[in-house]
Amino acid sequence: MSSFILSCTTCAFRAPYKDELAETFKHGPTNEYRYWGAAGPALGPFIGPWLNVERIKAEATKAGFLGCTEVYSPQVSTASLQEGIASIGAIVAQAEYAVAMESPYLVITGGKRLEGLEGLEATVAGLRELLHRIEGFPLKVALEPHYHSRFRDEVDYDYILGEIDHAQLGITVDTGHLHQAAVDIESFIHRYSSKIWNVHVKDHIGGHSVPLGVGDIDLRGIIAALHNIGYEGALALEIEPEDPENLPRYVAESYPFLSCLVEDITGKKPE
Repeated sequence: MSSFILSCTTCAFRAPYKDELAETFKHGPTNEYRYWGAAGPALGPFIGPWLNVERIKAEATKAGFLGCTEVYSPQVSTASLQEGIASIGAIVAQAEYAVAMESPYLVITGGKRLEGLEGLEATVAGLRELLHRIEGFPLKVALEPHYHSRFRDEVDYDYILGEIDHAQLGITVDTGHLHQAAVDIESFIHRYSSKIWNVHVKDHIGGHSVPLGVGDIDLRGIIAALHNIGYEGALALEIEPEDPENLPRYVAESYPFLSCLVEDITGKKPE
């Protein structure tokens, strides 16, 4: 088995007036992807028909997917300690949803970014409450950086992971947001090697998402760094371009691009 799994997240099909879950089930498997990630449909405008988890799993299987690699979650509030803890109820509900989806990871990005370290105490308080309430769940929490969120760079992760050392808490690397924050992504991967559990693969020009291989991000170097630390898990595709009408084509082009990179670097085809 390869150490890398190629996964297509629903936000790779996020477009105006489109049901991204339906689009993912329609286009993902036809473009060779066998795994998918729920990157926000539970919060989207088309959720009504998809409220039944068993229906989602049945439709995913019918489409040709073998499993769900992640489920996205609401944020931990950074407004105050009290609000940080109070915001956890919605996240626990999403954790229960992730377990029902048989997803190994709940992906959480940070709440509103404030000056300096402000908001991190509330974040830590909320995460401690979350980890207490999901103890025993067959699920891990993988904190994802977003440029404007409370999780952005090494300063944020050093603080959080310095305060919380927990077997269910780790990191989702997002290549686009780390690039936008001018983070050295390969160094970031080595710095937190034992906590890198999930990876969102994007290419960017500046702060703009573009199809894989046409941007400024060294995806080859990043995949090599992941291979060097012994990473085993998903490379989850995310594309959020300015021309979403072309997403089916961009997704179709992404699979051979990633597959060739992985095989060239590791000597193994991805799953």
